[in-house]
Amino acid sequence: MDFNNGIEDVGVAVLQELWNKVAFQAMEIVTETRDVVLEKDSLQEFSRSILELSTLLRALDAKRVESAMGLESTKAALETLNSQLREAAKIIKGYKSGSCLRLLLHSHSIRLQMQNLSKEMAMTISSFQLVNLDMSLNLKTMINQIINNLRSIEFRSTVATETLAFEIENSISQHSRNQENSMKLLEKIAEAVGARENASLVQNELALLKQEKEEMEDQKKQAEALQLAQLIQLLYSTDIVTRPQNEEISMYHQQYPINSFICPLCNEMMTDPVAIFCGHSFERKAIQDCFNRGERNCPTCGEELQSLELTPNVNLRSSIDEWKLRDLNLKFQAAVSGINNNDHSRQNKALENMQFLTEIPRYAVKVAEGGLVPKLVEFLKHKRLDTSATLKCLYYLAKHCDNHKEVMVEAGVVRRIVKQIYRGEKGPDAIAVLLELSKKETLREKIGETKDCIPLLVSLLHNDNPDVSQKAQSTLQNLSSSTSFVIKMAEAGHFQPFVARFNQGPQESRALMAADLIKMQLKANNMKDLEDGKFIRSLIQMLSSNSPAYKSVCLKCVKKLMVYPHIVQQLLSDSVMIPPLLGLISYVGSGSHLKQEAGEILALLVGACQHPEFEMHQGLQELQSEHNLKT
Repeated sequence: MDFNNGIEDVGVAVLQELWNKVAFQAMEIVTETRDVVLEKDSLQEFSRSILELSTLLRALDAKRVESAMGLESTKAALETLNSQLREAAKIIKGYKSGSCLRLLLHSHSIRLQMQNLSKEMAMTISSFQLVNLDMSLNLKTMINQIINNLRSIEFRSTVATETLAFEIENSISQHSRNQENSMKLLEKIAEAVGARENASLVQNELALLKQEKEEMEDQKKQAEALQLAQLIQLLYSTDIVTRPQNEEISMYHQQYPINSFICPLCNEMMTDPVAIFCGHSFERKAIQDCFNRGERNCPTCGEELQSLELTPNVNLRSSIDEWKLRDLNLKFQAAVSGINNNDHSRQNKALENMQFLTEIPRYAVKVAEGGLVPKLVEFLKHKRLDTSATLKCLYYLAKHCDNHKEVMVEAGVVRRIVKQIYRGEKGPDAIAVLLELSKKETLREKIGETKDCIPLLVSLLHNDNPDVSQKAQSTLQNLSSSTSFVIKMAEAGHFQPFVARFNQGPQESRALMAADLIKMQLKANNMKDLEDGKFIRSLIQMLSSNSPAYKSVCLKCVKKLMVYPHIVQQLLSDSVMIPPLLGLISYVGSGSHLKQEAGEILALLVGACQHPEFEMHQGLQELQSEHNLKT
C-alpha cells in the first residue's frame, strides 16, 4: 500500500512539473507577443487570454486537477495544451523574426493558423473540467472567460496590410517588373514595418529570404520555395542591390495545399467548408452525410455536439480560394517558363498544365498577350511535342481571345492543322480550332483559301467520330458565306451549301455556279442535294433571263444533270419545268444554238418518259408524235 502511494506521489510530482512547464510556456508566449513587429494589435486579445491562463495555472495545482480527472487523462490534456502553446510560440516567433516581405504576404494564413489553434486550445482547456473543482467563483468565471475568448477570438489585420499583401502578390505574379513600381512597393513595405527603404533593408530582407528559401528547399516545400524566389526577384528589381551573376532562381510548378484546407472526412480540398458547434470545419456534404447517419459527435475531437447547425466558414473558404488562385498563378508562371525552354520534356510538361490553364479565360488572355501564340503554332511541327495538348491550348486561345485570332491565322495555324489531320490527327481538337477561328467573319477568306482546307473538311463530314463530323459541318457552314467556297465544297462532293446558295442567289451568281457545276465530275453518291426540286426549278428559271449566256449555261447544266434518272424525274413531274424549254424553241428571238440545246433536252425527256408522265405536257405529246414519225 505504501509502495502504491509512493508511485502515485511520483506520478503527481511529474504531473506538477508538466503543469509548471505549461504555465511557463504560456508566459513565454505573452512575452513574445510584446515584441511582434507586424499587426501587434491583432495578437493582444490572444495574449491577454494566455496571460489569464498562466495566472490560472499558477493559482491551481496539478494534484487538484488529477483528483478530478485521473492521472493519465490530466497528463494527456497537459501534453496536448503544452504542444499547442509551443506551436503558438513558434508561429509568433517566426512572425516577428522572419522576412517582413514574406510575413506581409502570409499575414492572412498566419492569422488563420492562430485562429484555429486558439479554438483547439479552448477545447483542450475545456477537457480539464476545471469548473467542477472546488474553487472560488472568481476562478470559475476566469476559466469560462478564457475558454470563451479563445473559442471566439478573431485575428484581424488592418486594411492597409491586406492591401499591401495583395500588391506584393500581384507584383510577384507579373512576368515583367520595372524599377519604379518595385521602389514604390518597397516604400510601402518599409512604412509598414517602420524602416527605411534603403540598401540595408533590402540586404537584410534578401538574407532572410535566401535562408528561408534554402530551408523550404531542404524540406521539399516547392511552392513556398518558389514564392520566396519570386520575392527575391522583386527585391532585385529595385536595383538597390545587384544580383550576383552566378545566382539563379529555380522555378517550380506545384504547390501543396495547407492541411486545414483538406476535409478530414472525405480527404479532399473543401469547396464549401462549414464549421460545427465545437469549431472544427468540414466539407458541407461530408459532415451532413455524417449527421444523416446518426453521428452526434465531432469526427475530429469526439466532442458531443449540443447542436448540429452548420455555419459557413467564410474565412476558411476565402483562404482556400486565395490558395487556389495562388496555385494557378504559380502553375501558369511555371508553364510559361517551360514553354519558353528548349528542352522538349519540359515543354511537354508545361503544355500538359497549360491546356487546363487556358481553359480559364484570364490565363488564355495572358498567353495571347504574352506573345506565345506563334510559339504554340510552331509546336505543331514537332512530333516530339504533345500535339493534343498544344491543340487544346490553341482551341481555348481561339475561344477566349477573339482579338488575337488574326495572330493565330497569320502564324499559320490553319495550314498546320490541315497538315496535322492529313498526318493522322483524328481527335476533334484540331477541327475545334478551325471552327472557333471561322466564327470571325474577317478570317474566313484566309481559312477557306488555305490549300486543301475545304476538301479536308468535306472528307470529315462522314468521320466515325460524330463530334468531328459535327464540327466539320459547322465550320463549312461558316465558310459558306462565300460563293467561291461553296463551289469548292461542291467540287469536293458536298453540295448542300452549293444548292442553298444557288436557290437564294441572284441570276448572276447562279450563272457563275452553274458554269462551275458543268465542269465538275459528278458522282451518283453525292447527287442527293442536286436532285432537290427547288434547285432544278431555280436552274430552269434562268431561262427567263434576258442574257443568252445565262440561258446557254442553264441548258448545258440541265443536259449534264439529265444522265441521272432522278433529275429527269424532277423535270417531268413538275408542271413548271417543261414550258420554259418549249417556249425557248418556239420563240423566234431565240438563237439557233439555244433552240438546238433546248430541243436536245426535250428529245431526251421524250425518250425517257412513259405515257402517263407526259400527258400533262401537250407539247411533249406533239414532239413524241413527231419523233415516232421520224423513227
